[in-house]
This record gives sequence, structure tokens and C-alpha cells, in this order.
Amino acid sequence: MKKITILALLCCPVFIKAQPGTYIVTGRISKLDGPAKVYLNKVINRELVVDSAEVHNGLFRFEGTLDGPMRAMLILDTHGGISDFVQLPANADTRLFYLEKGTIKVQAREHISKARITSPTNELEAGYDEALRSVNKSIDQITKSYNKTPASIKAQKDFQQKLNQRYAVAFEAKKLLLQKYIAENPNSYFSLLALEDVAGVQINPDQIEPLFQKLSAEVRNSAEGKSFAEEMNRIRSLAVGSDAPDFEVPDMNGKPVRLSDFKGKTVLLDFWASWCEPCRRQHQYVREAYKQFKDKNFTVISIALDPPADRSYLIQAIREDSLVWTNLADPATDKNQAAKAYSIKLLPQNYLIDSTGMIFNKDLHGESLQQQLNSLLLHKE
Repeated sequence: MKKITILALLCCPVFIKAQPGTYIVTGRISKLDGPAKVYLNKVINRELVVDSAEVHNGLFRFEGTLDGPMRAMLILDTHGGISDFVQLPANADTRLFYLEKGTIKVQAREHISKARITSPTNELEAGYDEALRSVNKSIDQITKSYNKTPASIKAQKDFQQKLNQRYAVAFEAKKLLLQKYIAENPNSYFSLLALEDVAGVQINPDQIEPLFQKLSAEVRNSAEGKSFAEEMNRIRSLAVGSDAPDFEVPDMNGKPVRLSDFKGKTVLLDFWASWCEPCRRQHQYVREAYKQFKDKNFTVISIALDPPADRSYLIQAIREDSLVWTNLADPATDKNQAAKAYSIKLLPQNYLIDSTGMIFNKDLHGESLQQQLNSLLLHKE
């Protein structure tokens, strides 16, 4: 899991205007004892690229070209055999930073993980991290306390409620600090990062749009800014009362299926995955709803977001959960057309589409699904 997270960090876009140029990384490790190598890891076109430099008298140097700023990682190897993040042991000495054109200075005593890295973008990040240091420390303390708690206590409902309250207070404090950072740094691309954090997984455009407009025109018109604005517009178009977007995804036999094929029916779009336990628990309510309303012009389309490698688990889950309706899953990707059209970032998630093709409601879990179907179908009789 750690390696997947590192790859995601290295691949994530940098909120800086792309300006091709040459980079020079000059490093100094003042208290290094014995021979060592430093490895520079970066991802270009989703391919890992590794460069290395010997440490002589505590000094090392990298030089190269890049199209624009990117996330990269430095690895200090004093034992030999560690060159990239794929083979990193748990105690590896590493440092994530921004690689950009110009000179980047790396200063450390004996551990690269504690190095001070100086360059325009890295200093901006340091300021951003400092603005959130106090609240992030509080969140880390809550997490450490939770990890030390015995499993028997963790299972208690009272403990879980108090823990959720502590997290809620901490995250609200973090949101306030993020909003303060955005207001004070409208020209910083890290303010866009802060805004994404405030927005969370499920964006509320009415709340987030005013904050977005506080960003400078340069930040709003960057590629990442435009992408964020497009996402807000997409979420706004998925509001209750809007026309449901059409899509095409293969069924389990490879036959293309479109939402428009079900025009005239009331349809529940059920987004799920075989590995998602809450999704699997929700299926009992979907089964009950299907059984009660299938003869009243109602059906279900379950859209699985399993990765292609988990196809066998998906087929098994469909059988175990008795999903006897239409099941869709793209064999080539877990980011299928339907998931993109409905901006699915959390599971389980669902949309109830009425017979006219309008979004009647969404995020119906537990017994609320049956209540909404009662309102939509039984009251018509």
C-alpha cells in the first residue's frame, strides 16, 4: 500500500505553469559516515526514471531537463542495493520534494528524510505545510491514540462516537486554516490544493464556488484550475431534477449497455465494487427493493468499479449477493464511462432515475431506498 501511495504522489500533477528548462540539484550531507549513494526517482509518462549520484565528502549533484515542475524522491542508500521506491524497506531514508528548473539546494546532517530543500516551489510548500502544522499534529495525535487502543475498546460504540467527534472537530479546524490560507495566498497554486482539501471527495459547488473565485485568474486558468472548475460544473449538472447523463458500459458478457436503453423505466444506478464491504451490505436493501418493485416498471443497473485483475472476485460477488438484474463492468478499466459521467469518487453511491430520465434522488442507503420508491412508484397508482 505504501508503494502505491508513493507512486500516486510522484504521478500527481503539480499546480505550476509548465516551463521547460534545466534543473540542478546540489546536495550536502554534513555528518555522513562511510560511502553512500543518492538516487533520484521521478515518473515521466507513468514510467519510473532513476538517476544516481555518488556522495563524495558529503556532496552530491544531479542535473537534467524537464518540461515543468514535478514531484520526485531522493533516496539515500548507505548499504547498497536500494535504488528505487519499489524496493524500499520500511526504514528507508527518503525525501519527497518538487523538482523544477533552476538550482535546488538539499541540506541535511545525516538523514535525507530531514533535509531542508530550497527552491521557489519547495519553499512555497514549506509555507503551506507550516500553515497546517498545528492541526495536522492534532490529527496525527488522534490517530496515534487510536492505533494504541486495544481492539476490544475500539469496537465499543461509545468509543467510536467520541473518536468521530474528535476527528470532526480537528477537520473543521483544518478547514478554517485552509480557507485562511486561500484568502491570504490567492496567487499560490497551493491554494488550489487547499481548496480541493476543503471541497473533499464530494464537492458542494454552492459552498466551493465562492472560494474558487477568490483565487487569482492565473491559478483559476491553469490546467488544474480549469479541471477543478469542470468538476464543479459536472457535480452541479448531477443535482436532483437534472437530466441523467447517458453512458455506455459492457455487461458481464461484453455486450454494450446504455442507460438510454431503459428509457421509460425507473432505474436505480448502483455503483459498487466487490472489495467494498458497505456496498455488499447495501445489496440486501437493493434486493428487497427489486423484489418489491420489479413488476412496477422498476429495475436496477449495478455498475462495478473493480480493477480488471479482480474480475473473478467480481463474478463471485455478483453470485453471492444475488444480483439478478443488469450488471455492468468494463473489462479494461475500473474507471468506466458511467463512473466518469456521474463523478463517482466514493462507494457505495447510487442515483435513482425516474421514467422520464430525470435524477429523482441520490445517495439512498438502507431503508431510504424503499421509502423513495414508495413515493415515486406507489403514489402514482
